[in-house]
Amino acid sequence: MDANIMRQNCLQIFNDLMFKIKLTLQFKFKVMQELLNKLTSEVGLNAEQAQKTLTTVMEFVKSKLPPALAANVDAMFSGAQGEIPVQSYKEKAEDFAEATKDKLENLAEDAKEKLSEAADKAEDMAKDALGKLKGLFGGDK
Repeated sequence: MDANIMRQNCLQIFNDLMFKIKLTLQFKFKVMQELLNKLTSEVGLNAEQAQKTLTTVMEFVKSKLPPALAANVDAMFSGAQGEIPVQSYKEKAEDFAEATKDKLENLAEDAKEKLSEAADKAEDMAKDALGKLKGLFGGDK
């Protein structure tokens, strides 16, 4: 497979993955904000009380789960703590995307060089083998 096609395929897969991550983060943040809004509007809590309530529920649920699953609760409720605004998620995703893109480009370039070297070696070996065969049968070397 051509190195440029491989690079394009890798970049397409990466871009698709980053899009899905972005949607997931936006969805999580929106759901958590909705939950906080419901606690304030329907239950009558102020923003601080709603945040404390959500934190208390999170800690309770985590205390009832094995540690390996408790981390999933943190992931599920990320964004609800108000620690990382949506813009920050976007910036982090963009930074990650840029760094990964650079690494993929470097990887594609390295692969292209290695494939070129392997092709040159294969060509040399084929020429050498052909020369030896010709020599065996009395042809020119």
